[in-house]
Amino acid sequence: MAEKTRQWAKVVDLNKCLGCQECSVICKMWWTNREGAQHMWWSIVETRPGPGYPKDWEKRTARGQMPEADDYEKVPHFSYEKLQDNMGSKMPRLIPNPKQEWGPNWYDSIGEGNTPADNWFFHVHMACMHCSAPACVAACPSKAIYKRADGVVIINQELCKGFKACIQACPYKRIFWNDQLRVAEKCIMCYPLLEQGKAPICASSCVARAIFFGDISNPSSKVSKLVNEYKVALPIHKEYNTGANIYYIPPVLTAGIGGTDQMAQDQARIPEEYLVGLFGPEVKKIKNRLQNAVVMAREGKSSPLIDILVEYPNYEV
Repeated sequence: MAEKTRQWAKVVDLNKCLGCQECSVICKMWWTNREGAQHMWWSIVETRPGPGYPKDWEKRTARGQMPEADDYEKVPHFSYEKLQDNMGSKMPRLIPNPKQEWGPNWYDSIGEGNTPADNWFFHVHMACMHCSAPACVAACPSKAIYKRADGVVIINQELCKGFKACIQACPYKRIFWNDQLRVAEKCIMCYPLLEQGKAPICASSCVARAIFFGDISNPSSKVSKLVNEYKVALPIHKEYNTGANIYYIPPVLTAGIGGTDQMAQDQARIPEEYLVGLFGPEVKKIKNRLQNAVVMAREGKSSPLIDILVEYPNYEV
C-alpha cells in the first residue's frame, strides 16, 4: 500500500513567541553540535527589525546574491589555560579569538523607537520552510535534494556534489555549507522523530507553546484550521512563490486590547506597514479577526479560534 501523502507544516504564533531561543538551542544540541556545523542554526529565532541570520538574508535574496562567510557565525576560540596559570596580579580574561563582531541574532531584543513608549520589536522563528515547490530541489544539478511523501525536504549527502546551487536558490537562505564534509546541510524536520510518532523538537520544546505542528493537508488538524479555516496565519514573503510550509500568526495582539485608550497606542507600536512587508496585506484582516476573537472570549462568548490558540499540546503527529 502506498504511503499516505501528507504535508507536515508549522504555524508559529508570534504573539506568543518570547525570543527565548529554546527551539534554537535544543535544535543545535540535537542536530548540529559537531565539527563543521558550528555556524549552522537550522532553527533560529530572529529579532525583528534586525538583519536576521545569515546577516541581511532578505537583501541577499533581493539582489540574487549568495551569503558571504562574514554573514555567518565565526567559531570563537578561548585560551582556557589563562585560567589555570593565574599567578600574576591581573584578573584572567577570556577573550574570543577572533573577536566576535557578528553572530546569530546579534541584535537580540533590540528594537526601533526613540523612547520606551514607542520602542518595538518582535521575534520570528525561522527554519527550513519545507516548501511545497522548493526552489532548492529545482536548482540542484545533482538531484541530491528531494521531497518525501510527507512533505519533508531532504538532502541526500551521498549525491551532493557541492555546487551550492541550493544555497543560492533558497530565498530564505536556510541551507548551510559544511566546509569540512563539503556538502550542504539543512533542517530535516526531525523526520527520525516523526517516524516514531513524535513531534519535531522545536515544537515539543517551545516553552511559550507558540509552535503548532501537524499535517496541513488534514482539514481537522490545528495547523490547517489556523491557515485555511480561520485564515489567521500567513507565510513570510509569500512573493518568493515556493509554497512555504511555515506559517505565522502576525504579532498584532497586545495587552491593550479591550477598548481602553491605551489600546490604540499599543497597536501602533509595531508599524503595520512593516508587518505587511513581511506577510502581505492580509495582515490587516487577521488583526481584526484575532482582536474580535479576543473580545468575544473576554465577554464569555464561545470562540473556537481562541480555543485552538490556547489548547495544548498544539502539535499533532
